[in-house]
Amino acid sequence: MSKRKRVEPSQDQDLNSFEFSPTGLDLEWTKDMITVFDGYRIHRCFDLTFIEKAIGEGRLPRTFVDQWKVIRTVLHKFAAVGPKVPGIIKLYERRQLLRYIATFLMVAAVPTIVATYVFSLVWLAPISLPLVAVAVVFFVIQWTVGHYINLKTARMIDDYWIEHKSLLRAENNALKKWTQRLIAHAKFRLRKEDQLSSKNPIKFYNDDYDGIIVKATPNWYRKHYVVNIVV
Repeated sequence: MSKRKRVEPSQDQDLNSFEFSPTGLDLEWTKDMITVFDGYRIHRCFDLTFIEKAIGEGRLPRTFVDQWKVIRTVLHKFAAVGPKVPGIIKLYERRQLLRYIATFLMVAAVPTIVATYVFSLVWLAPISLPLVAVAVVFFVIQWTVGHYINLKTARMIDDYWIEHKSLLRAENNALKKWTQRLIAHAKFRLRKEDQLSSKNPIKFYNDDYDGIIVKATPNWYRKHYVVNIVV
């Protein structure tokens, strides 16, 4: 008699059955999670190390820790899309190469200029001054080019998502639902802690939620909405 093969539940099934609860999160962590979840909806993938560290140090409630595996899986799916976009890796490698060269020039220039003017090794001046000038100019160049590459990378990723509208649709819907629950929890925390909503602004990257008041919209220097929770 053959043994029946065990069928493992799929990640989609896990997501459909998963009910996120922010119970136990304090106000500051609630605000942080709102920004993270909402940011991932527009493919702004934050470094999650600060959450992992807080979990390791016991600074997050057990109710949240028990849910983190599912949450992290969803967030990692969004983060994994960027490197798959054609041409992204080459842009990243070029940016890194420019940074390495700029760092190398700075590391080489600083000791020579110190030796020239602090230790009076004037014979190094013909080397140190041009080296410092080259290092500064290259640093400005790499910063400018790096900024351009970042913008181009963001556009390429946005275009990729536009071309693949159904990609991670279930995960995107889940993030929106989780963010909405965090908004309700933030409202609860504000009331319980007797704090003013106006004194607790939150960074949002989308404004399609219930129970929020947009105080400031994105512009050339601010990439996010400034939002207050309706209490």
